[in-house]
Amino acid sequence: MSYTQRETPILAELCTFLVGDVYGELAARVYSVLARHGRQSLAAIARASYLNGRQIKYGLVILLQQHLIFHSGNDGPLTYYEIDWENSYGIVRFGKVTKLVEDRYGPKAANVMSNLLALGHTRIADLKEAYFPPETDSGDESDDGATNGAGSKRKRTNGAGVNGSAKTNGVANGIPSELDAAKPHTSDLVNGDGQPNGVHKPSKVDRLTHNAAPEEPGRDQGDSDMTSVDELYNLIQRLIEHGWIRTVTETQYLSPGDIHDMLYQESIEQDNHGITPTGAKDKETVNRGTLRRKRAMRDEWSSVPTFVRRGRANGSNKRIKTNGAAGGSAASSASSSDDDLVIRVNPEKIAVAMRTEQLVHLVQQRLGSVTARVYQTMLRMLESQTPRCWDEWSEPSDEPSAENGVDLRFLVTARDVATKLSRDRDLDMLEGLDPNVAVQITRKGHVSRTNVWTQPTDPSKLSLEEKTKAVDKHIQMLAEDPFHFVTWHSRAGFSQWHIEFGEIAKQMIQNEVENTVAAKKGSLGVKLIRALKKKGKLDERATCNVMMMSAPDIRGVVNDLTLQGFVQTQEIPKHDRREAKTSLHFVWYDRQRAREKLLHDTYKGMVRILQRIAYEREKVQFLLTKAERSDVVGNEEKWLSKGELDALRKWKEVQEKLLLQLFREDDLVATLRDFHGPLVSA
Repeated sequence: MSYTQRETPILAELCTFLVGDVYGELAARVYSVLARHGRQSLAAIARASYLNGRQIKYGLVILLQQHLIFHSGNDGPLTYYEIDWENSYGIVRFGKVTKLVEDRYGPKAANVMSNLLALGHTRIADLKEAYFPPETDSGDESDDGATNGAGSKRKRTNGAGVNGSAKTNGVANGIPSELDAAKPHTSDLVNGDGQPNGVHKPSKVDRLTHNAAPEEPGRDQGDSDMTSVDELYNLIQRLIEHGWIRTVTETQYLSPGDIHDMLYQESIEQDNHGITPTGAKDKETVNRGTLRRKRAMRDEWSSVPTFVRRGRANGSNKRIKTNGAAGGSAASSASSSDDDLVIRVNPEKIAVAMRTEQLVHLVQQRLGSVTARVYQTMLRMLESQTPRCWDEWSEPSDEPSAENGVDLRFLVTARDVATKLSRDRDLDMLEGLDPNVAVQITRKGHVSRTNVWTQPTDPSKLSLEEKTKAVDKHIQMLAEDPFHFVTWHSRAGFSQWHIEFGEIAKQMIQNEVENTVAAKKGSLGVKLIRALKKKGKLDERATCNVMMMSAPDIRGVVNDLTLQGFVQTQEIPKHDRREAKTSLHFVWYDRQRAREKLLHDTYKGMVRILQRIAYEREKVQFLLTKAERSDVVGNEEKWLSKGELDALRKWKEVQEKLLLQLFREDDLVATLRDFHGPLVSA
């Protein structure tokens, strides 16, 4: 099983909560069966639930559309379904994704990403129709009456009609044949709450975080409105090139186990002449071939298609607006192969962006805001070249890597950073530096006895050379920090720096473990953890010598940390009698076990937060139902009493606090799970 697919019971409970909140009761009930029983066929799901076949197929269509489950494909006699735990947990990050994209590419790109998150995946043509729907002729309007006319007007809002125009949004690409008969029309496909499939119902998980991005497709977004089809295509291509969007293929619906079995058999057929490997050499050859095929398949998912649709799209859209129905036929004749591409959000890139934000926040806490801004610029320059945080299918290397064996694409110089930062004239590059360093850079004034620069310089008047020197000093501060945020590589005109993300991720994980231990057992527990990490497995006498403490003082701390799962113990008897007083008692620290224990506790905390939100919502459910009525929304002061307004305000405050804590827990999950692969204790 893939490391990212390691399921725990508490994770199953958490993901079931998220699915039920966003996609409704029907999808959640089907999902819970798979969460409790594991890999199941359609008949097995029916036996394990109280749902009929039609309901189960509807639920599976929703889950497949949103990439929350895998299926074994159409080649076998029986199709099996299995949960995609990584994408299921990713529901909690919907709001963060739109905010991350908006910070980098603007509100229009965030609008596109929000719609993709709501739809799961969709064809580019369907997304284009959602943003720029064709005019309906007068006959259609007369058939549907005023309702259709109002609907046509609403569809003109950017992002409107994403559901209706997207049909089943490419669901057929990858859905097994046994579900084809159950595939309903978009108007018929509803979840447990009566919401059409693909409608991103604002929920307690993402209602707060969508303040910077659209909560629903179809809402007026102002600056996020698309002005032309050409602009939409440019945004999609840019997001694909930078790795935020990837194309959908049928292999993405296969579970990691199915992918391994398929490619392993293919490697046997092609690399070992169809003979099952028995010797060590043949097994190594087949394993290398399997990894190579996995990497090629993953690269195919992230390949950037060549967009040939330029200019004509905008012209066709203009003809649609001016010529009515005639323009619609012109637009359809201008369609190209780009429209048939099925796209979805790339979850791997989300982890890369979250790592950037957390590292910048950590640097800001330790070294100041200007140094953090310099580091943010360096990280975002490398983001486009970093497809994922860690490579699960890395290529094995027989030779140790050279000391300076770093890809040139991942090298950054101070001049590159200074050039990008020069656009912000209000940023003071000298802030956060030693005044003596500022004097050396600008050669103006001097430093008084009170360590004050006597002649400060206007930051907007600094030359590019002076800004480069200031940026270089900030980068040196990053390199000298105990976290070693950057590492010097070589000097080619300017010093070249690279970032060792793997080592930084290890230190971030260790820092979170130590913070947790410090909160539970104070500095003594942290001292024990660090001693065991440095020395390895120790008996009681050696532990006392290392920590310079008596045995009774250490035993209590060791017992508490052992019960909490942060420290491991082992008893080795000296004699056959296995008496405790004659046995050796070892204690050691396993980073991976401590990491998984803390991750499990974090999942448990998130479940309790969601349960508390549901409990608080239940207490004011009648009031929320009244406040969400169409005639009350926007007129709360008129239709709600003072007591009801106070209760509604208190509920929003409680919800906001709980959601804020939930997103902090999610940041901890990203640090512990997404930034680095399995750790091996030294």
